[in-house]
Amino acid sequence: MVKYTDQEIVESLKNRKGDAVRFVSEEYLPMIVYMVEKMDGSYNDAEDIFQEALIIIIKKIDSGELKLTAKFSTYLYAVCKNLWLYQLNKNKVDDKLQLEDVEETYEPDYDEKYDKALQQKQFWHYYEQLSDVCRKILRLYWLDLPVKKIAEDMGNTEKYIRKRKYECKKKLVELILKNKDRI
Repeated sequence: MVKYTDQEIVESLKNRKGDAVRFVSEEYLPMIVYMVEKMDGSYNDAEDIFQEALIIIIKKIDSGELKLTAKFSTYLYAVCKNLWLYQLNKNKVDDKLQLEDVEETYEPDYDEKYDKALQQKQFWHYYEQLSDVCRKILRLYWLDLPVKKIAEDMGNTEKYIRKRKYECKKKLVELILKNKDRI
């Protein structure tokens, strides 16, 4: 097998040389498999992430955005790790939403149903009184999105998001407790 330098890998990927892809796969896929399996993934997950990362890297090479400031293997590892963490987070949100759907299939008796419906009505009534920013922050928190992701999405710092979440939650609780039976 021919050995490639980092610059040769980039050039070969740019020119779509199959030998370079084969070299990268043989040389670096085991490292990605190890990382993904350590993070509760499978070999197939690792292969998928690896292929997706190569596509991203090739697109960056084609657009001229790729500037290697580290070894190619380090860059590839970082892209794969970010993709895998994103996938894990996405699965976590999907699982949570599915769990909420399953919980709603339970058939409580009439009194329970009525109490729960009233509580939900009260909650959503006061939730709607919060500012748009508060509602968005709380909704994203309830989906278990990382604070860093929420901050990026909203164009703010993590510290600001944490502070606003605390204030919004406090305001919601105050509204509910202050007006408990007045809907």
